Amino acid sequence: MIQRRQTLFLLQLVFCGIALLFISSVSIISNTGTIEVYLTPSKDGAFVSTLGHLAAITINFIGLIVTFVTIFLYRNRAIQIKLCYALILIWLSLSLMILFCPFVEKTEQIQMIQINYFATVIGLVAITATYFAIKFIKKDIALIKSADRIR
Repeated sequence: MIQRRQTLFLLQLVFCGIALLFISSVSIISNTGTIEVYLTPSKDGAFVSTLGHLAAITINFIGLIVTFVTIFLYRNRAIQIKLCYALILIWLSLSLMILFCPFVEKTEQIQMIQINYFATVIGLVAITATYFAIKFIKKDIALIKSADRIR
């Protein structure tokens, strides 16, 4: 399972999803200072999360769960490819949400909201890794079909 190249790309997806938990996606510049917003539920009362922020948190966790399921379905390659296509959609929607969806409600204390583009780059790296995982799964299918023809 680990020796397969597509598993390494899927593990890269796991690392990207975990990295988004620790890398700020939005910086809020307010009268009191700068506050970093992560893809984790907020407990402090410095800002009010929007529904888009909570949806992005949920999509990130769904992506992590689907990635783990995809890794352990290495015997059923057809379902693994379908789940990888779903992962591309999940990561694309998460990247677009980070770019365009407001994560906090703008109040009079908040002067400016800055998007951290590094979080979006992580999403693009995850989409690329998923593409390569699909490519190597298809190569495995072709290799198995060619071995079956020889017998």
